[in-house]
Amino acid sequence: MCLWLFMASAAPAKNVVLFITDDQSPDLGCYGNPIVKTPYMDALAADGVRFTHAFCTTASCSASRSVILTGLHNHANGHYGHQHAYHKFSSYPHIQSLPVMLGRLGYRTARVGKYHVAPEEVYQFDQAIPGNSRSPVEMADNCKTFIQDSDEPFFLLFATSDPHRSGDEATELPHHPNRFGNRPNNPYPGTTNVDYSPDEVIVPPFLPDTPECRAEIAQYYQAITRIDQGLGRLVQILKETDKWDDTLFIFTSDHGMAFPGAKTTVYEGGLRVPFLVRNPQLDARGTVNHA
Repeated sequence: MCLWLFMASAAPAKNVVLFITDDQSPDLGCYGNPIVKTPYMDALAADGVRFTHAFCTTASCSASRSVILTGLHNHANGHYGHQHAYHKFSSYPHIQSLPVMLGRLGYRTARVGKYHVAPEEVYQFDQAIPGNSRSPVEMADNCKTFIQDSDEPFFLLFATSDPHRSGDEATELPHHPNRFGNRPNNPYPGTTNVDYSPDEVIVPPFLPDTPECRAEIAQYYQAITRIDQGLGRLVQILKETDKWDDTLFIFTSDHGMAFPGAKTTVYEGGLRVPFLVRNPQLDARGTVNHA
C-alpha cells in the first residue's frame, strides 16, 4: 500500500515500471550487505530514495502481490492465498487493480515474468510479454519493443521468480543446497554467474549458523546478483530509448527470504522488504527514508 501512497503523492512521471522480485529480504549492497554484489540496485538507490522500513502486508506470494496491485488488504480484496489451481484463491470480481485503472487513464500496460494473481479480468494487462522469469536479462530484452513502441505512457510490471527456491538441489556441492534457480554450467542469456563462498555469507540472526544454512544462503545470493544484472539491462534499455527520465521506477519484493523464521511468518524476516524508488520529477537523489 506504500506504493499506492507514493504514486498518489509524487510529482507525475510519464511512465511507471514496477519491478518485483520473489522472496527477497533487503540483502543488497545499498542496505549494508558488503558481500552480495548488487551494483545496479545500489545505483538505483543512489539516484533515488531508499526506504529502510518497508514491509509487506502478507509474507506469501499471491496474497502479497494482490495487495501491491490493488492497495487493499487481503480481507478487502479477497485474495487470501495462492492463485494456483489447487489453492484457487483470487480477488473479488469488483476489485479495481492498478493496471486496469492506469489503462483507463490511457496507459499502455504490460507484464513480464511471474503473474500469480487472479482473476485475469481484475488484473488485466494489454500485453503479456514472454520470457523465462528466472532469466531477467532476457526478460528485459523482450520488453524493449513495448517500451519504445509508442510515445504514449506505459506501465510495466517486471516480476522475477528469483530468488525464490527452485525444485532442485545442487547435488554436486557439499550439503546439497537448494539451487535457487541457478544454472552453474549454463548461465541464463546475457547473465554472468557470480559464485559465493558459504564461508563469506552473512547469516541473519534468526537462522542457525550452520554449514547447511550457509550453503543455501550462498545460492540465494547468486540468484539476487542475477536479478541485479536484469535490472541493469532494463535501466539501460530505458536510457537507450530516451524513457529513463520520464519513468517512475519502483523496486521491491513480495516478501522476505524463503527461510525458516522469514517467509510465511509475521516476523520481520518475512515482512521486511527492499524498497527503492526513483522519480525523475523529484530532487531526491540518494535519499534515505527511515519512515
